[in-house]
Amino acid sequence: IDALDRVVKPKMKRVKRFLEKREPKLNENIKNAMLIKGGNANATVTQVLKDVYFKKRKETRDLLRTSRIKSEMLDYQ
Repeated sequence: IDALDRVVKPKMKRVKRFLEKREPKLNENIKNAMLIKGGNANATVTQVLKDVYFKKRKETRDLLRTSRIKSEMLDYQ
């Protein structure tokens, strides 16, 4: 409700719900990530991608292999 104090008070319930959804949250929603390694990436970039993958394993998809990329991209379409 702090965000509502800074703006003009909404006159409609729909506007109030919209403003409450946009206010900052303590715990953000989980963001999904798709990690794709390019064909010309050096070892440092590859290691960083692997580190991110192992850190956020539940929310990521590992697309470091070319054969997986084709099958996974078909799943997204």
